[in-house]
Amino acid sequence: MIGYKGRQASLWQLLVVVTAIGFPPALSAQPSDSLDSLERVLAKEGLTDAEKIDAFKGLAQGYINDDPGRSRYFSAKGLDLAETTGDQKSEAAFLYYVGSSYYMDAVLDSAVFFFDKALTSTRQANDRYGEVSVLKMYGQLYRRQGQYDEALEKYLEAVTIGEQFEDDRKLCDVYMGIGGTYHLMQNNEQALVYYEKAEEIALKNGDMQNLGDIYFSLSSVYKYEDDGKEKAIHYAQESLRIHRESGSRFNEINSLQTLAGAYFHYDDYTSALKYAEEALRLAKGIANTDLIAHSYSDISSILYCKQQYEKSAEAALAALEVDSTNHHIRLTVYSNLPVIYARLGNFDLMEDYFDRYREAVNSYSNESFQQSLSGMEAKYETEKKELKIAALEKQHQLYVWLGVAGAIILLIALAFAFIRYRLAVSRRKLAEEETQRLEKERQLVAVQATLDGEAAERSRLAKDLHDGLGSMLSLVKFNLPQVKGDAVLEAIDVSRFQTALGMLDDSIQELRRVAHHMMPESLLRFGLKASLADFCAALPIADFHYFGDESRLPEKLEIMIYRCIHELVSNALKHAQAEHINVQLVQEVDRISFTVQDDGIGFDQQQVQEGMGLKNVRQRVAAFQGQVHIYSSGQGTEIHVELDLATPSAS
Repeated sequence: MIGYKGRQASLWQLLVVVTAIGFPPALSAQPSDSLDSLERVLAKEGLTDAEKIDAFKGLAQGYINDDPGRSRYFSAKGLDLAETTGDQKSEAAFLYYVGSSYYMDAVLDSAVFFFDKALTSTRQANDRYGEVSVLKMYGQLYRRQGQYDEALEKYLEAVTIGEQFEDDRKLCDVYMGIGGTYHLMQNNEQALVYYEKAEEIALKNGDMQNLGDIYFSLSSVYKYEDDGKEKAIHYAQESLRIHRESGSRFNEINSLQTLAGAYFHYDDYTSALKYAEEALRLAKGIANTDLIAHSYSDISSILYCKQQYEKSAEAALAALEVDSTNHHIRLTVYSNLPVIYARLGNFDLMEDYFDRYREAVNSYSNESFQQSLSGMEAKYETEKKELKIAALEKQHQLYVWLGVAGAIILLIALAFAFIRYRLAVSRRKLAEEETQRLEKERQLVAVQATLDGEAAERSRLAKDLHDGLGSMLSLVKFNLPQVKGDAVLEAIDVSRFQTALGMLDDSIQELRRVAHHMMPESLLRFGLKASLADFCAALPIADFHYFGDESRLPEKLEIMIYRCIHELVSNALKHAQAEHINVQLVQEVDRISFTVQDDGIGFDQQQVQEGMGLKNVRQRVAAFQGQVHIYSSGQGTEIHVELDLATPSAS
């Protein structure tokens, strides 16, 4: 009982220290006996809410590597209690642990969701220590996805905050993350700078957990340095020793993989295979897909160098089956499988996986990452060709020894025929795509020319009607009273004369209305909002709503939008039997959209063929790379058009 009480007291002291310095590191663990003791303490009665919360934190952290599901269980318990007591800092900590546990299970979308909530909570609580922890985990998540620029941005944001603290222990994890990111970007010089900063902090504070992680990272860096063999193996062995003593299975596996990598780099394949297989066995024991896939990938590479090609291929495929989301694993396996299948003489699978490798390379846009991968691609392209030639030469020698020289000639001829066929198909496909692109451009140019001609003709007709015929009618109206003069007219003649004047006024108004709708002056002078407001105001059943920026658009675009809305409203008036028409225009900085909605009888889009009006609208919108969406039912029709102002339109 004395020993148990002593451990209990030390555990509470540990939890007090943990609470004082912010969140514990998400990727560290406590020994299993400490976790068992914490669970027994938690089962005791009479604990305060604060003591329970501290115990839940210790358990959530302790299980995070070896049993993420159990870590989430204790995090959920602690989160409920923290919310009940209003402990916002503890809420943020438990949200952080939940996100970290999902990260360990490779459920990255859930991890991001809880990290977002944790970051918001830490900032609301002004918990700068907790904010550094969350930003560090963001960096690890982005690094795992190959988004190195985003990872460095989050890490450096954490450094900016962490360097303001007097206690520098929080920076150790962050410096390690930055060093690891630079190492993945093949910038080992910068990686060593940050690893050495982290090592200095860990040694000063006696932080053996982080020191073990730093040592296997340094091993990975030094194996690529000149005369770095002794340091690479030494650091890997020290890392393994530290993590075995700590009882963290997750970190022990990482150290085994690092040690296997060091021996592999220096061509000691027997030792490398021993440590890689031990890492795989332990990774399966904690069911960590990331570590299992990594171990399979390591074993595949080692077996290839031991010329066990069949087993090497099986291990590579097993890595993909376990975790195909990790782009490091995927790229490594896709780059290894073509070489393996070339050794096995299976050139179809070799071509297939080399194509997959190139597709994976092209899917990442980070410049430095692309540069390193392009060199790797060139390397494997050359190696693929050399291996294929070597395999064919070996076959040729075998067939000569067997006396079947003709079979080799036939095989080579078929290979060349297949390559020429593939090239011909590829060229034909490219030519067809280019033809389709040119035809689409030609159609857009033709439509735009038609729209430009129509706008010019409408402008000319509107001007002629207004300035020519309109002026003449006005002169007729002006002169008619003069013609009457002092003549005495019968009452019926006076009535007819007044009726004629009224009809003349109506004709002048109708002429002005037609000229205005052909090319509204308000559209040219004041823009879409004013012209559409005038247009809808003239219709008793039409309402117009405008939202957003009122800046002017290019003249052709304004005319196109006005004509489309005019056509859609006219269609609703003629065909929909609507009692109300709603016109809405939304203008933003990079997009504009408009909607014409009515409460009419609607139509069946599958059975009713679109008329000339709707076809004209589609053509006008297509000329500006827009999209038309039509929704119709028995309750009415809604036609919605979206235009991207950032996309170059027809001019």
